Amino acid sequence: MQSQEFRLFTPGPLNTSAQVRQAAGRDLGSRSPVAIHLSARLREDIVDIAGCDASWSAVPLSGSGTFAVEAMLCSLPAADDHLLIIENGVYSARMVDICRIHAIPHSVLTLPPHQGFDLAQVELALKQTPLITHIAAVHFETALGVINDIDGLTQLANRYGCQLLIDAISTFGVLPLDYSAPSLSAVALSANKCLHGLPGIAFVLVRKAVLATHVAPRTLSLDLRAQANALDSDGQWRFTPPLQIMLALKQAIDEYRQQGGRRARHRAYSQRMAHLLGGMARLGFTPIIQPQFCAPLIVTLAPNPGIQCEIDKLNDFLFQRGLVIYPTKHWAVNSFRIGVMGELDIQDIDDLLTAFAEFTAQAAPGTLQPNPLSLRPAL
Repeated sequence: MQSQEFRLFTPGPLNTSAQVRQAAGRDLGSRSPVAIHLSARLREDIVDIAGCDASWSAVPLSGSGTFAVEAMLCSLPAADDHLLIIENGVYSARMVDICRIHAIPHSVLTLPPHQGFDLAQVELALKQTPLITHIAAVHFETALGVINDIDGLTQLANRYGCQLLIDAISTFGVLPLDYSAPSLSAVALSANKCLHGLPGIAFVLVRKAVLATHVAPRTLSLDLRAQANALDSDGQWRFTPPLQIMLALKQAIDEYRQQGGRRARHRAYSQRMAHLLGGMARLGFTPIIQPQFCAPLIVTLAPNPGIQCEIDKLNDFLFQRGLVIYPTKHWAVNSFRIGVMGELDIQDIDDLLTAFAEFTAQAAPGTLQPNPLSLRPAL
């Protein structure tokens, strides 16, 4: 089968620039001075992009963003600490799974997944469970495209003396966090979201004072303190670093800065999202999440009554044209997600809208048949 270039309107991995992909095509010895400098440079870059001060440390790890989240949850709370997980989506539910597997003491506050969490309910949970020392939450749940009020949660944690552990996988580099807040202790992030790098490297930003405390390790390869100590002592990773992915991330960060950094990227995403929503509205598709809980990253849409749109057929139709979206099933709604992150532009959005228009024009029942031999994107 002939190879095909795809445009990825997904939560990630995302489309990357040719220069980023090219940067990964170089071999490098992991113990060479160049590799040591690369690790140090990337750690400094992540701290700089976050906008935090020298009291923070960026600890890199091989793997996806979930590796960083697991490392954060396993490494930072002590055996006698108690974690409150605010679960309002797939990725906060994954935090619950991590804590169960590692027997980390925790409570779960389950809230509706179609809206940002209610701080009043969080405060009630804190009052009812005074032994809580840490709170874990997701900044932006990409399963439906829901933003959570981390600034409000930070203020609440400040009042109750809790430490915050935040999954900012899909927001780092575009949506800011207040790193000066005393309660914010750690933030997990990934290279292959808003930074437009390749998948395979993640980071946890941690306060150095937190890293300096002793906690018995629950894991070998995901031990943040051991990794930070190794890098701080001789610049070496404890285990083989993903060097080609690191070279690609260096290039991606250079491009991020050349393009204007966080504000410029946020502006570009916002323009794409506005253009997408306007076009989809004209075609008869409406977001299922209320605007106050949305961010210009991912949107979940559903067809208006009378619009013929079977998601499986739509998925195949777009995929055959090199356009990739992610279906999502929620409340039995025939819905799907479209992302505007990555190396996309307005013309790409227009091409997607044109394909949607063609599909809806043809999509009378029984008209379209999916190609059983076509490749299908992973859900």
